Amino acid sequence: MTRLLTALAFLVALPAAAPAAGVALVDASGTSHGTASLRLSSGVVQLKIKGMTPLPAAAVAPSGTFMATTYKAYISSSTDPGVEIFLTDLYPNAKLRAARRIALGGDVSHLGLDRIAVTAYSSNAQQSVDVLTASFVP
Repeated sequence: MTRLLTALAFLVALPAAAPAAGVALVDASGTSHGTASLRLSSGVVQLKIKGMTPLPAAAVAPSGTFMATTYKAYISSSTDPGVEIFLTDLYPNAKLRAARRIALGGDVSHLGLDRIAVTAYSSNAQQSVDVLTASFVP
């Protein structure tokens, strides 16, 4: 009986211990282009993106269309604009995918981070637009 209870307790606790499947990275139209998996208490962010436009790419910003030459990923707080962490540069492969695992080196769960953005930049960084975003509850 003790073994049965132990096994049941393990099975009940297992889903809670498993990492989250991730939050959807969506474009402006709401179409999903992959996921971001987060373990903020250990400082790990994993991005799996599909369907990225190859660079250089035309990007549409409120100020007009520009030629994007790089994608950069950030994690930030929507309530405090001063809290933003650069994650990585992203370059899609021939299959229009990009995957990165970023280790931030410590616990960032106390910073109020709740948003990931993949931003397209022009070659002189004078123009930019968020092409993919994900919001999550920390």
